Amino acid sequence: MSHWTIGKMAKKAGISVRTLRHYDELGLLTPTTRAENGYRFYTEPDSLRLHDILFYRTLGFSLQEIARMLDSTEMDRNQHLLRQRKQLAMHIERLLGIQSQLDATLIKQEVEKMATKQDFSVFEGFDPDRYADEAEQRWGDGDAYKESAIRTSNYSSEDWARIKSESDRMNKMMVELMDQGLTADQPTVLALIEKMRLQIDQRFYPCSRRMHASLGEMYVSDERFAANYEKLGDGMAVFMRDATAANLAREA
Repeated sequence: MSHWTIGKMAKKAGISVRTLRHYDELGLLTPTTRAENGYRFYTEPDSLRLHDILFYRTLGFSLQEIARMLDSTEMDRNQHLLRQRKQLAMHIERLLGIQSQLDATLIKQEVEKMATKQDFSVFEGFDPDRYADEAEQRWGDGDAYKESAIRTSNYSSEDWARIKSESDRMNKMMVELMDQGLTADQPTVLALIEKMRLQIDQRFYPCSRRMHASLGEMYVSDERFAANYEKLGDGMAVFMRDATAANLAREA
């Protein structure tokens, strides 16, 4: 059976010796083995008990509650955990609400700042109407163009700012993945390209993986698309095309 001194146990668990001594003083975790020279050692059961203590601490239980739980029946422990789970869910919901309010406030402030300064550089060429005539000529009779026209006709400046912020964030993440040396068919890249597809699908028009892969080809073949992506990072246009193709291949 493995044995650990208080120093080695502290290092193993990633906590301080002082914390272990405090647990010992409370009777929460006491070394169960004593050597002939008087030194006390933690054993494997002690290590498992410490793991439980730290686990419950991360859930927000007090040391007194943990002591009662460790000495209670399995049914009692389940009841404690269910109650704590409910409290955590409520706390997470409150935090998400706060985050949503902060995001809305930041977007509103940015839009007001833009309106005050009449500074539209934040869009950096993100002009949905720039190629409207060309788009209507190519797809004017198509369902995708009609759907996009209907949806975007009611978008406010705040909506466009939010959409651009989403796009910028995902593009930045994609550049980082490419720079890390990941290939376009790796799970992390595929998860992100799927989010990009869903943004089009939810914000503009129904976009299947096949349609997204077709757009990916345009990212390379159309000089305007290619130029925009290459500004983000060398090879970005090709990386995006390959990612949309790999995402389509997953369906097979």
